Amino acid sequence: MDRQIISKLDIQQLKFIDFHTHSQIQDGDDVLEVVSIHPDKYKHATYYTIGYHPWWTLNILDDTQINIMRMHYLQNSNCLGLGEFGLDKIKGNNLDVQEEIVIQQLLLANELNAPVVLHCVRAFDRLLRLAKNYKQTPWVVHGFVRNKTLAQQVIDAGIYLSIAPHNQMTATMQEMLAYLPEDRMFLETDSDFTLTIQQRYAIFADIKGLEISTIQTVLFENFKKFFSEKWQYHIG
Repeated sequence: MDRQIISKLDIQQLKFIDFHTHSQIQDGDDVLEVVSIHPDKYKHATYYTIGYHPWWTLNILDDTQINIMRMHYLQNSNCLGLGEFGLDKIKGNNLDVQEEIVIQQLLLANELNAPVVLHCVRAFDRLLRLAKNYKQTPWVVHGFVRNKTLAQQVIDAGIYLSIAPHNQMTATMQEMLAYLPEDRMFLETDSDFTLTIQQRYAIFADIKGLEISTIQTVLFENFKKFFSEKWQYHIG
C-alpha cells in the first residue's frame, strides 16, 4: 500500500465532511469531500470510494472488475473504502442479480478490511439479512430518507446512516433527523448541489438544537472512526 501522505488534514481546523458526493466541487478549504466513483466512469478525486453501482451494473462481476476495486484500495491511500454499491428495487437488474453483485463486493471488502458505502432503495429487508451474514467491516447506507423506526433497525444492525438535509423535507424525515444519534451518522450532498454541505450542516444543527461546530466535531470523529484503516496515513 502507498503510505505517502498526500494531503494532511489540519486537525486544528474543523471541517465540513461531505461524506458522499459524485463530483469534487471544493466548496472551500473547510470542506472535505469523499467522491463516489464507479470503476467504468473513473475520474480524479482527492478522497474517494469505488464500487459497482446497481444502476450501471447489470451482470455478475468478473475477476477483472473485482481486481480493479482491489488494486484501487490496496495501491491508493486516498481510496478510503468500497462503494457505492447496493440494492435498488426501482432501477437496475432484478434484485436477485443485484444481491449476487453486492455479495461479490462485500466479500472483497471483508478480504481487504475495507469500509463500505451502500445504496439501498426499498430493499432494506434484504440489506439487513445480508448484514447478518456478511458484515465484517464498517457499513453506511447513504441517502437515507426513511422514518425513524427503520433508521433504528439499521443502526441496531451496526450500520451508519448518511443524510442530505434540505429545505423541503417531509415531517417524517425531519422527525427521523431529530431522532438520529449524532455518533451513528454523516451528512452528504450526493448528486444534489442546490445546497452546499455547509448549508446542510446548518439545517441539521437547527433541527438538533446544537451549534454547527458541535456537529462538525462529532461527524469528523465518526469519519475518522469509519475510515480508520486508511485515514491514519493522512493524519500522520
